[in-house]
Amino acid sequence: MRYVSVNRPADFEFHDAKFMLESFDNTHLKVRASYVNVHKDAEQNPFESDMEIDKAYITFDGFDLISYEPLRESKQGEDGEYYFVGDRVVLTEKNAYMQFEKMLKNGFTVYDFGLYDDTTYFIDALSNDPFFTVLFKFDKFTVEWDEYKGKAWYSSKKQH
Repeated sequence: MRYVSVNRPADFEFHDAKFMLESFDNTHLKVRASYVNVHKDAEQNPFESDMEIDKAYITFDGFDLISYEPLRESKQGEDGEYYFVGDRVVLTEKNAYMQFEKMLKNGFTVYDFGLYDDTTYFIDALSNDPFFTVLFKFDKFTVEWDEYKGKAWYSSKKQH
């Protein structure tokens, strides 16, 4: 690959990125990603604006899935406020891995990806309607790509 970024997740914007499983053996996760943007100040970005990557491969070495949590149903109360219905469900260990791998095989849209605490990351995502959140850790994070598609969608909009 022409461009390689190692252990720099903050150099990227993942909102609305699409992740699709390439390979997964419970400690080594590789996804094919589209709609990933790289910040203009990242070492691998030679342009003067944030840029959208044409097709990226993201590898998480030492991947450790901590939990998988589907979004609970919510209802609007008489006061106009929304509240959750039913018990909170948090999957861990084998059940979490099975559900997450299912979502990866179907592909999902990332809404947010970032630090949950000092050592743990989260992804909020949507896959064929079920919204979910995963918490995970990794030893090494690598993004590889060959081409840029153009300016990030938000870079071409006028800033007010």
